[in-house]
Amino acid sequence: MTKSKGALALGLVIVVVAALLAIFNQSRTFPQLMGQSYAPTKVESIHIYLSPMQNGLPARELTLTQEDPAAQDLLALLGSQVYDVWYDVGAGGGHQILLDYTVYMTLSMEPEGEAQTMATVALDGSAHMDTDVLGPGGWSSSSNWVRTYYRADLAFQQEVLDLLLAQPYEEVL
Repeated sequence: MTKSKGALALGLVIVVVAALLAIFNQSRTFPQLMGQSYAPTKVESIHIYLSPMQNGLPARELTLTQEDPAAQDLLALLGSQVYDVWYDVGAGGGHQILLDYTVYMTLSMEPEGEAQTMATVALDGSAHMDTDVLGPGGWSSSSNWVRTYYRADLAFQQEVLDLLLAQPYEEVL
């Protein structure tokens, strides 16, 4: 009888662990990454900073508003992907930068009452995209004890960069 209970308990533990692994490693869409406060129609503006990775290229800064077709194209591009989860458990280490610019975007959502949600997206050509959401409860990713990133292939990141480089910008010194 005890062997049967032990086998049942072990089976239950295995099922629970497998379910947790499936939940935490499930691919996510861009709206799922951004959380409940995100919808493409709620994005008021996207502030973008492009930092050059090579000498001689200027730093660029631009802001796309809700009415700007490029903002809609960018949100559609971000929304067209499914992102696999990658957790940083402190392994650290450098990585090769494969884009001409690192891309840092801040998405500002329309306020809901007194609360405003902002989200950041960073791309640098590495295998991972960094995202964060600041909502009424604080920053989403920095409140976790394990930092979460999302896989974004180089071709997709280059497509985002190409779209942004085609927009009018201010040169930053």
